[in-house]
Amino acid sequence: MPRRFARGRFARGRLARKRGSALVFALWIALLLGVAGTVAMRLAAAGAGAARVEADLAAARAAAEGGIWAAAHRLAAEPLASRPPRAEFAFPIGRSEALVRAADEDGRIDLNAAGEPLLAALFRTAGMEERPAGALARALVDRRAEEAHRAGLRAVGELASLPGGTPALAEAVRGAATVHTGRARPAAEAAPAMAATALALEARAMPPLPSRSGGLRTPSPAQGEAGRRMIWRIESTGRSGAVEAHLAAVLQIAPGDGMPGRVLEWQPAAR
Repeated sequence: MPRRFARGRFARGRLARKRGSALVFALWIALLLGVAGTVAMRLAAAGAGAARVEADLAAARAAAEGGIWAAAHRLAAEPLASRPPRAEFAFPIGRSEALVRAADEDGRIDLNAAGEPLLAALFRTAGMEERPAGALARALVDRRAEEAHRAGLRAVGELASLPGGTPALAEAVRGAATVHTGRARPAAEAAPAMAATALALEARAMPPLPSRSGGLRTPSPAQGEAGRRMIWRIESTGRSGAVEAHLAAVLQIAPGDGMPGRVLEWQPAAR
């Protein structure tokens, strides 16, 4: 009897261990399925979030381009004499918006037309030392004389291809330089800050002029003619949700209806 009792207790213990193992296994399977479900939900949410970001990016890029053309049409509707040297616009475009800044390109220093002293002043303003800045300005002017039958630089970035020029310098002067106006001197009324600084630096580098009292005076920065308000640099920021896209263009804008003008430069949208 005690032996049968021991066998029964042993059998019941083995059965309990089997049931316990099965329960642990079932709980482990349930936990695994729960983790897998959570991971799947998070991946699906991430996929939906990525799709939403892509949709917002496409809408922001479309808004940025729409802002360029909306500003161009607004400027084209104004007579030349009524156009300001700078303008800002805000255009709602569906659920997106475009914030646009426009400026008369005549305020920038034309690398294909400016004189050597002004070019040297521009390069010095961008951080070059005086001698290398003068050498690069001289090389640029000499290039014009040697290749008068050819077009000049087609983009500010081509400055890096000249002896003494670098991509870093081209990027540094991008906010003050142009290749589109053909003007020897920029229009001070529309000059960006770096261009205005270069004009002042050029004036200080000029030899003193005799004054009426018989002494010497430092020449003032030449103001030049007013801008023609024909060539415009338009920078547009499109916003959709939390995403922004930036686009810039240089347009020759003629007064009138219909297409506002000719595209001279187009910089693709960037986030």
